[in-house]
Amino acid sequence: MNGPESTRSKHLRRWLVKWLLLALAVVLVPAALLFFRQHSMIYHPRAYPPGYERALPPGALQVEYSTVAGKQVAFYLPPRSGEAVPARVWVTFAGNASVALDWLDFAAANSNESDGFLLLDYPGYGKSEGVASIATSRGSADKAVATLAGRLGIPEAELSSRLCVIGLSLGAAAALEFSAGHPIQRAVLIASFTTMREMAAELFSKPVSFLLRENYDNRARLRELARRVPAPRVAIFHGTADNLIPLQMARELAETAPAITQFFPIEQANHDTIVGDAMTEIIAWMNQ
Repeated sequence: MNGPESTRSKHLRRWLVKWLLLALAVVLVPAALLFFRQHSMIYHPRAYPPGYERALPPGALQVEYSTVAGKQVAFYLPPRSGEAVPARVWVTFAGNASVALDWLDFAAANSNESDGFLLLDYPGYGKSEGVASIATSRGSADKAVATLAGRLGIPEAELSSRLCVIGLSLGAAAALEFSAGHPIQRAVLIASFTTMREMAAELFSKPVSFLLRENYDNRARLRELARRVPAPRVAIFHGTADNLIPLQMARELAETAPAITQFFPIEQANHDTIVGDAMTEIIAWMNQ
């Protein structure tokens, strides 16, 4: 016969099983989401509305080319000075859920009229086809430079020697990845993280972060840049009120390569306002 003690044991076992299943769900559900839906969690493509061309300033060019991801469309803003070949070309990498033309106001505010801007969209963003990834985004950026060199009538190596990069959030990582293959002069990194895996650990947990299939490693890329002769100059801007990427993460990134990097904490700026809040300081640094 089952006595009171046996009944209590059954209830206890049921209770333990329920809590074990709940604990597993707490761990496994985020893990499953990250593993199977990580692309949609990392990349948030945005398309241009009809008539977007009207936002382009006079003289701007659409740079069209194809990669393994499909047809790509970038935008080139020539120097306002009228020079056929710019002194520098700033290659821009937008933040997530942003597009290349979101940099138009920033480019217009730049006081250096000898600079040109190459505004890039990731595959699947703006007017570009395909699916964004580390490889397809870098491949698209590389092909954009080669295509622009042809449009300008200069060797690609000459254009590469004039390149600088600027990137926001995910775009800071894409900018550093691109820089690995080009002799850039300067890099502006805004609201940047250390590595994508460490960001996943921050948002989920360290065990879950190892499920990432792709990992932008900004530390490694900065160390590579620091070993170059001559090495580029790098500026890292980060809002003290950033509600997504911790300020300490950007500080640690700057400490990775202190010989080439300057760190600028922007008081009260958050992840969404950092470009506007820091624009004056960023442009001043670009043109030092």
